[in-house]
Amino acid sequence: MKEIIRALDNQPLAIVDGRKFIINPLTEQIPFTSSELLSETCKLISQKLKKEVTKLVTEEDKGGILVAGTSMITGLPFGMARWYPNGLANQISEKFNMEYCKGNLYLNGILKGDKVAIIDDMVSTGGTMISMIKAIEKTGAEIVQIICVAEKLGYDGIQKIKEETGYDVDIFIKVDVSGKKSKVIL
Repeated sequence: MKEIIRALDNQPLAIVDGRKFIINPLTEQIPFTSSELLSETCKLISQKLKKEVTKLVTEEDKGGILVAGTSMITGLPFGMARWYPNGLANQISEKFNMEYCKGNLYLNGILKGDKVAIIDDMVSTGGTMISMIKAIEKTGAEIVQIICVAEKLGYDGIQKIKEETGYDVDIFIKVDVSGKKSKVIL
């Protein structure tokens, strides 16, 4: 966890639509994402996965690299929720509203009977995760597990996810963004 903590602790914060956004190497590639950081993160996620998981899913923005790396380690296939439609048959659409934008997610690659683990970088308000859960439920797949690297404190995202969907979210660390820089809380 050394590389993850280093990536998310004591990082600058930017205000986007009135909310604090962590500028960091894991999700923003600022200054860059090292192979050590990506490898450590995907290995931790892989170790936490439940054995019954048959497919991974994420959204294409920040979770994409995490799911791709985890897929390579575990050999599990993945599906992805995109931010734009591709017009292909069986694409599932779901509205979302997250901390700095809103729109639709378009889910591909998840089928009835799949036992999925949702993987993402960070939970803030929970909006994207709630939409991914709803989209997956429309497919008839079973959500076995939700794993996020971190929870941004002060936005109540994990609580909102639980209240709206009934699902728990496994996280590795919490990040306090109440000051001028981020602070990791283990």
